[in-house]
Amino acid sequence: MRRLTAAVAVIALAVLSGPASAFTLAEWEGYGYVVPFCDARSLAMGGAGLASTEGAEGLAVNPAQLAKVEGIDVALTGMMVLVEESRETPLHDSFDGVIGYNTYALNTEVYDRYVGAIAFSPSEAFDAFEWPVAVGFGYGPRLDMSYGYHVQYRDPDYQTEPADKILYDYYIEGDGGVNAFTVGLGQEVSPDVYVGLGLDIMRGDYEMKERWVYPPDSDEEDASSRAEFNQISGARFTLGCLYEGFHRVDLAAVYRAPFTLEGSYDIWPTDIEETASGNFEYKYPGSLALGVEYRPRNLLMTTVSCDIELTQWSDFKDETTGALSRPDTEFDDTVTYRLGVEHAFFDDTFARFGFMYQPSYVDEDNTTAAFSLGLGIDVLGARVDIGGQVGLREYDIEDGRVRETTTLAMATVTHTF
Repeated sequence: MRRLTAAVAVIALAVLSGPASAFTLAEWEGYGYVVPFCDARSLAMGGAGLASTEGAEGLAVNPAQLAKVEGIDVALTGMMVLVEESRETPLHDSFDGVIGYNTYALNTEVYDRYVGAIAFSPSEAFDAFEWPVAVGFGYGPRLDMSYGYHVQYRDPDYQTEPADKILYDYYIEGDGGVNAFTVGLGQEVSPDVYVGLGLDIMRGDYEMKERWVYPPDSDEEDASSRAEFNQISGARFTLGCLYEGFHRVDLAAVYRAPFTLEGSYDIWPTDIEETASGNFEYKYPGSLALGVEYRPRNLLMTTVSCDIELTQWSDFKDETTGALSRPDTEFDDTVTYRLGVEHAFFDDTFARFGFMYQPSYVDEDNTTAAFSLGLGIDVLGARVDIGGQVGLREYDIEDGRVRETTTLAMATVTHTF
């Protein structure tokens, strides 16, 4: 058995980022999976929406969109995540060439997450106020450490009895994450020019476990290791702008500032004498995103949205000291591309599809290609948007390769009072 005293440090260091959910191995072994900033409409369009997601739905995407709120706008979003992960080991011929792969672990996990937001313009809702600034409030996940993995190890010696004997089962279990209470302001500063400012106040905690479970007839005893991260806190500012002065094109830009997450940790490795506690501090990078919405023709009620986002992961710093110190961490900058198309029918029904290309900060050659589609309809005076996305990724690990399929299903209900 590989008793990972050092593995608890790996567990502890595989933290905190996410949209959509450590959910996947590469980010879990790095610093987590980033929860996507999107509602069901933009998800169906590949995640694009900087220049087109309006009202309360735009609070996290582009706070400048708050300035277009009239009255009181309420949005509720539910998201389901299905992750299928297979780990494969190479099969070699007599010349040590790879002739194929054998799957030794296949895991499927399902997660659910929810987001709520409200936005209102006091000058519209209350006659006594002459305040042109629109205000938004929201709550939802930002960084998620949910992850599940199980593999069963068997005796590879075919001459032993009984054949294919179970040696032990190995489990990884992660739960918890970081949520954000978001406050945003949006204002039209001049005709067709909108600006917005958002603040994420982040709080959370999570737990990671490893377990080695032996069969009843084994001479070994079950073992486990655990790491807890508590009192996690941080804050991040987002600045957005939107320009709608062109006839067929709207332009948007969003800057998300760097932020620091800090908190305390306690680790219980398999060797109980090496239990440790301390504080951690991670400095996450900022990002800059540009978006465009294009309307080809007046009679053809179709819009095309495209977003490009640069995240400078090379600026990431781990300034933790003690048992979890990893000062030499280096990541790759990433550029994510999102493209979506929306067509409006005359009965206010919308059809959408999109594509996303997203490299991993752990390795820029480790990329996800995702396809999405969805629709929007009016139900009893409320707007209901439904979106789905399927992402595929394959990358190498020390003892083989990992193949992942991540399926997102999202529904957003929006109502304006």
